[in-house]
Formats: sequence, C-alpha cells, structure tokens
Amino acid sequence: MKKKLLLCSLLILILISGCSQQKVDTQRTNQEPNTVIIKDFAFMPQKLSVDAGTMVTWKHDDKVIHDVAATNPLGSFTSENMQRGDKFTITFSEPGEYEYYCSIHPSMKGKIIVK
Repeated sequence: MKKKLLLCSLLILILISGCSQQKVDTQRTNQEPNTVIIKDFAFMPQKLSVDAGTMVTWKHDDKVIHDVAATNPLGSFTSENMQRGDKFTITFSEPGEYEYYCSIHPSMKGKIIVK
C-alpha cells in the first residue's frame, strides 16, 4: 500500500512540475517592428527583411560607442557615432540587399533585405 501511495505521489509531482511557468524571450516579443537593436557587440536581428519604402531604425543599447555603415552598396548610408539611447533611422526605397557593419567593431555585421 505504501508503495502505491509513493508511486501515486511521485506521478502527481512529475505532472505538476510540467505545469510550471516557462521563461519567455521578452527581447524578441517587445522589439518594435523594423528595428535593429545594437547590444552586446551585435545587431539584433542580424538580418531583417522589409518592403520597399520602409523605415528601419537602429537603437543603441550597448555600453560602448558603435555606428552603422553600409558596405554594400558602399557608402549608401552611415550613421554618426552612437551612444547608448541613440537612434539612427533611414528609409529603404529601392529593393535589394544592403549589408552593413560597425566601422568601430568590424566583426559586427548585418543585412537589410528590401523586397
């Protein structure tokens, strides 16, 4: 009898533990559309697809200075040096792929795909 009670208790415990609250990735769910966040030496998302005529905003949320500079087509857009809280916005009128990076930290790269 004790074994059945223990087994039932264990089964109930297992079932209840599966009902615990799961962690939600609020970084993605709270992100504004057509916005690239600059944080932790990365552009998030690294690749963004938008329709022609769409404004894209980069929001700086890192501890060090960054910028946004187009590499393809070269020189098509460049921001000023950005500090935490700064924003840079441009409108992509022409379809194509626009690659960019942080000229201060060249390993940071991203791409805007305009349909």
